[in-house]
This record gives sequence, structure tokens and C-alpha cells, in this order.
Amino acid sequence: MKWGLGARTPHFRFSIFDFRFSTLDFYRRTLDFGLWTLDFRLRTLAFLLSLAAVPLEAQTQDSAFEAANKLYYENKFPEAADAYQKLIQPGAASPALYFNLGNAWFKAGQIGRALAAYHQAEQLAPRDPDIRANLQFARNQAQAPTFSPGRWQLALRKLTLNEWTMLASAAVWLWFLLLAVLQWRTAWKRSFRKLLLGFGVMVVTLCACVAAAIYEKRFGQIAIVIARDAVVRHGPLDESQNAFAVHDGAELRVLDRKDDWLLVTTDPRRTGWIRRDQVLRE
Repeated sequence: MKWGLGARTPHFRFSIFDFRFSTLDFYRRTLDFGLWTLDFRLRTLAFLLSLAAVPLEAQTQDSAFEAANKLYYENKFPEAADAYQKLIQPGAASPALYFNLGNAWFKAGQIGRALAAYHQAEQLAPRDPDIRANLQFARNQAQAPTFSPGRWQLALRKLTLNEWTMLASAAVWLWFLLLAVLQWRTAWKRSFRKLLLGFGVMVVTLCACVAAAIYEKRFGQIAIVIARDAVVRHGPLDESQNAFAVHDGAELRVLDRKDDWLLVTTDPRRTGWIRRDQVLRE
């Protein structure tokens, strides 16, 4: 097809409005990118500041701990105990903190509060000799009646629940590994029969220990008397008759709860209700 002189060739037209809108769109996109970059930098700065705050917070905790120790060495035992108490945070407390707290309360004449702190330290470090020695010494200062844990309960407390669980898990995996090896080497079954049986008994025993430790942690709670003298009653009422009297530092096993009262026992002959505000629970 030929184009004549009078033919009109196609062409494109640009208007000032088209150019203006495209320029505004360019500036808008540039501004969006700048805001995104600024937001990224602010987030990065906040993250770096949070990382820097971790050692600063740890340094503050160390300074407060040293200040509490100073109060203890100055024989300001109630003030030192309050300072240690303020440092306790859920999931962040250490055996040393609870140990020092127990020492401060014991020096302040608060045997029950000292025992409660030593119990917390023992749960975190059950084989620490200093914690065990101070715990037993404080127990000896408490007047009867008081709850005395059995041998199996004392044995369970030699390890934490996590340690019992890890030990049982390792035994189970070793047992399964031994079973797999014997399936692969069938000729070894007769020689390793006693070893396999021994591992099976160990696995069952450790799993039973884990179950007992979980039961003790959930249902075997101990309440420690922090009042100078307290009365255990036959019912959860102030008007109920007295069952027996307990003193500061007495340990009571918790059986039940009702409103502001706890059903406690020291032995099969002594059971009754005591007010919650007169005890501390582990």
C-alpha cells in the first residue's frame, strides 16, 4: 500500500497532563521507597538498641545483686532480703539468688521464709552441698509438728524433673538402638539377652521416676508456715475448732484448697485447714 501526499501518517501526541501525571507517579514511588528505607533503618536501629540493652540490663542486675550483698554484710538482713526479693523474676532467678535470700531471711529470724527460699534454690540446684546443708540446718530450727518427706521423695529430689526426663529419654533410645542391633545381628540375641532385659528394667524404672517426679511437682506441694504461731482448724472457717498448732518454719503437705484456706497435713494423725496468708507454698 502506498501513501499519497494527502495521506495522514499515524503519530502520537503528548499532552502536558500526561507528562505531569507520570512525573507525580515517579515522585510518589520515590517517596514510597524513601519511607520504606527509613522504616527499615528505624527497625534496624531498634533491633541494635535492643541487643545493646541486654548487657545493660544484665549489668543493672549485677549491680543490684551486689547492693543486696552489701546490705547483708552490713547486718541489715530484712533490707537485704527485700533487695534480693526484688531481683527475682519468673524464669530468670538463679540458685545463688535464692540461697542468699534464704540466708538473709534466716538471719532476720524468719525461718519459714528462709526455708521457702532454700527450697526454691534446691529445685534449681538439687545437688549443691551448701544449699542442702543450709536447708537441713533451717529445718532443724523449726518446731514440731512438721512434715517429713519419705526416702523415695528425697531420692527424687536429687535430680530436677528435666534431668529425670533426659535420663529416661536417653535410656529409651539406647534400648531401641540395642533392639535394632539385635534384629540386624540375630546371632547375638542369645548373648545379649540379659543385657536387653537389664536395659528394659532400667527404662521402666526411669520412666516410673519421671512419672513420680511429675506427680510430686503437680500434687505434692509443700506449704511452709511463715507466721510466728498458727492454728490448723477442723474446717475452713475461723469459727471451726482447733485441730493443732504449728509454728514458724513448719512444713505442711497440701491436700486440697478452698477459698482462702488450705487443707494440710503433717502426718496421718494430723490434718486440718490453715489460712493461705499464714503460709508460703513452694
